[in-house]
Amino acid sequence: MYFYELHEADDELAIGLTLAHDEAFAPSEFLAMVETARSRVIDTFAEDSLIEAIAAELEREHDFAAASDTRLVAAVGVSSEEGETRLLMHERASADTGNDGAEVDPDLAIAEALLSGREPTGLRTAVVDLERNDSLDS
Repeated sequence: MYFYELHEADDELAIGLTLAHDEAFAPSEFLAMVETARSRVIDTFAEDSLIEAIAAELEREHDFAAASDTRLVAAVGVSSEEGETRLLMHERASADTGNDGAEVDPDLAIAEALLSGREPTGLRTAVVDLERNDSLDS
């Protein structure tokens, strides 16, 4: 299995998506596939982000598999303390709609849970680029 990444920066938020494939592609070949997929979806995509649309196109055209939240089967919270490693809840269906059937923003639901002192039930993946502060090394 070989892994490839797509990254998209929108203002201050940078998101990334990992793709997997059984075949190894040269970086230039993968770039060409991404550029072709981008040109196909740029004006018409319905996904939440451009990289999700490109990933879906690469999945349709080239059999890539995107590692996205919708495919998450299980998550484990690992602790250095004995007995504290545990299975985390992942609720695909309930993360999308509330009790009244209205659509719920999963990021907002997680933030509300954290602010109220509860542990969030839905899981989301975030990729964040951090800049190193070289002035601290002196």
